[in-house]
Amino acid sequence: MAFIPSPIIYNILSKLPVKSLARFKSLNKLYCSFIKDPHFINAHFKNHSVVHGDLCLILSCIEHQNLKNTSKIHFFTIKDNEHAMIEYSIPVSFDTYHILPSCNGLICFYGLHGSVHVCNPTTKTIVNLPNIDDDLQRFQSCGFGFDGINGTYKVIKIFDPHKIEIFTMVNGSWNKIWYTYSPCFGFQHHQPPVFANGVFYWFSISSSIVSFDIGKETFETISLPQSALNKDKYKLYLVELKGELCMVDMDFEDKKRVDIWIFKSNGGLWVKLGTIVHRSEPIDTTRPVGIKANKKEILLHGFIKGLGHLSCYNMETGGFRPINIKGFSLDYFHVSQHVETLFQVGD
Repeated sequence: MAFIPSPIIYNILSKLPVKSLARFKSLNKLYCSFIKDPHFINAHFKNHSVVHGDLCLILSCIEHQNLKNTSKIHFFTIKDNEHAMIEYSIPVSFDTYHILPSCNGLICFYGLHGSVHVCNPTTKTIVNLPNIDDDLQRFQSCGFGFDGINGTYKVIKIFDPHKIEIFTMVNGSWNKIWYTYSPCFGFQHHQPPVFANGVFYWFSISSSIVSFDIGKETFETISLPQSALNKDKYKLYLVELKGELCMVDMDFEDKKRVDIWIFKSNGGLWVKLGTIVHRSEPIDTTRPVGIKANKKEILLHGFIKGLGHLSCYNMETGGFRPINIKGFSLDYFHVSQHVETLFQVGD
């Protein structure tokens, strides 16, 4: 067999998809050492998130098996051909679960009774966070994100009164840090914190938006757009789109209009991204969950009559089109944009 220099092998491997690399780990020790190297994993992720990050979706749904008193969480991926492929099924204890959006290829989900899990659906690895809450105090909500300053993933639990528990993944383990915050940053219950570009955001009880930088571990407050100051706060919704914090305003009387604002953190200003209008059907139950790479189409999750539970809105033409998912028939599911990664969260 001809000798191939290591740099050439490294370059070839860096261009292959995650699933192929997962199979190549067993070929020889050199391939395995490359694929497990943190620098290779980071470089591979950055390359593929730019080249292949147009519209890959991760769908997740929960199956309760009442007779066995257990549950299963299923993950499906959808590429541009709109065909759902099963990625990973995880047996979990019987509970009510909230599934957070995909972050750099990893997904966090947590149960009503306190369990928190992080998984990589592509590599089929999972870690269960230790439940070491003082006095078995139940947390209000949970967030998951990537700390770009320190190069690690973090999970935050928000407690009442005014405490945050931070789990940091360092060398394959999770370290707990308690952080007490001011009452003015109090968490409003109707949605979990949203993660965008290294920062968690949530609505406070004082009708502002709180930001928590997970790298610096500092709090700030952000004012709402001027047009939203007198709106019903339960009809305002925070979401991450293409790495940026966005606010969705659904407080319109006819329920056929949605305004989307994007927060420019470098200038501290809100800029209107666009308005979604349907001529005949209410769209107040839909949520923007992604933007295509051309920034012309916004992916919407939520039922619209005649379009189903997943659709796209064209910002230029004002037209809607349904996304007809093949191989997936459930009406209730979670969805977010997704990029595959080699990052291992467990053994």
